Amino acid sequence: MRSKIGKKGGLISAVVNPTDNGRLEFFDKACLLWNEQGLITYFSPSMPTADQMAGHEILLRENMIALPGLIDLHTHLPQYEFAAQGAAALLPWLTNYTFPQEARFADDAVAELQSLNFFESCLSQGTTTVVAYLTNHLSAAEIAFEEAARAGIRAYLGLTLMDRNVPPELLTDARRAEKDMASLIGKYHNKARSQFVVTPRFAISCSAELLSLCGEVSRAHQTLLQTHISENQHEITETLRLFPEAKSYAAVYDHYGCLHERSLLGHGIHLSDDERLLIRDRRSVIVHCPVSNNFLGSGIMPYSRWQKEHLRLGLGTDVAAGYSLSMLHEARQMTEMAKLRAFFDDEDCVVDIETALSQATIGNARAIQRDDIGCFAIGKRADIAVVDDSRCETLSDEERNHYASLKERLARVVYRHHPEMVTLTLIDGEIVFAREKT
Repeated sequence: MRSKIGKKGGLISAVVNPTDNGRLEFFDKACLLWNEQGLITYFSPSMPTADQMAGHEILLRENMIALPGLIDLHTHLPQYEFAAQGAAALLPWLTNYTFPQEARFADDAVAELQSLNFFESCLSQGTTTVVAYLTNHLSAAEIAFEEAARAGIRAYLGLTLMDRNVPPELLTDARRAEKDMASLIGKYHNKARSQFVVTPRFAISCSAELLSLCGEVSRAHQTLLQTHISENQHEITETLRLFPEAKSYAAVYDHYGCLHERSLLGHGIHLSDDERLLIRDRRSVIVHCPVSNNFLGSGIMPYSRWQKEHLRLGLGTDVAAGYSLSMLHEARQMTEMAKLRAFFDDEDCVVDIETALSQATIGNARAIQRDDIGCFAIGKRADIAVVDDSRCETLSDEERNHYASLKERLARVVYRHHPEMVTLTLIDGEIVFAREKT
């Protein structure tokens, strides 16, 4: 559902807010006010005066927790239907599940229903901004953009481009890809809350000509470029077989202009020293997908090590190898997989809740160069996820939980995820999802 709560809006609740240093601020009670444009005009633990609140329709959620809208930097819209199916190594999984499912999007009815479900599901998890792969079908991509606009979500969407090593029905060529991208950029890029993303699936499925086109288009139109890198050892071997002149997987993308400051590189688990230096030099972003990496047995990205090396990082659900669209669930897995990595590597690479939640909000906003979302501050956009942490409880209503500080409540939200704990999602102060009557 979508509904304006008034020309001006506001929220009073407990608030958890990420800061520039990657830590969190905790307010047991705070007030947010925003104007007609959905920009925050007031944020403080001190209540505003009656004059400041005049004309605002206030949502009172004092027993709940407000988080900045969550941001998902890597996921696949057409794969959501088969999330959690067919755990296997990456390449067989693509063949057995992904490619047959994506072929179904030649049917506009399938594309419409699945796009609607995907965006509604994102909003129901408190995700206000999503960067997603589509299929190779132009009509299905148009439908996805239209459904995203209807849902009200901030959507960065890309036509997934492949011209080899996939089933015939998923193939395109550089000439058609250029025409289709031009059409989608003209209709949807930087329109309302949508942006187009240049999307070569990965080097295995793209010829030199197609990769070169992707680099050119993304630079010419200043779009994001999303692709995959070094998720699986067999993938790396096959990439270097197809590009024997390349020194590394990252060097393939760099040669064809696909590494730049707007490039989002999914996974990046098995990067060499030289590759990381190259990626850092190009200011590209490595997007961590811990649930997916575990599900397909791909490995554990050393997030803390990459962070200490000053690589730009992001976080994404990577549905369907990731089996949930919840970025809070992804944040939990980010902390848990880091513990495993620390155990086996015998090094300090533990990731705490504050780091994980900061990455899912302000960190991901920075990765896509959005300084107007990701945290609460005057002038930022009123993108908000309101969480009812009582749904994570095991105690009856008559019992009091003794672990009731806001930090402890946040730990329950992250580690004891409940599918119905997000009760409201707002974008630009507009209610785009409500689990309750407002």
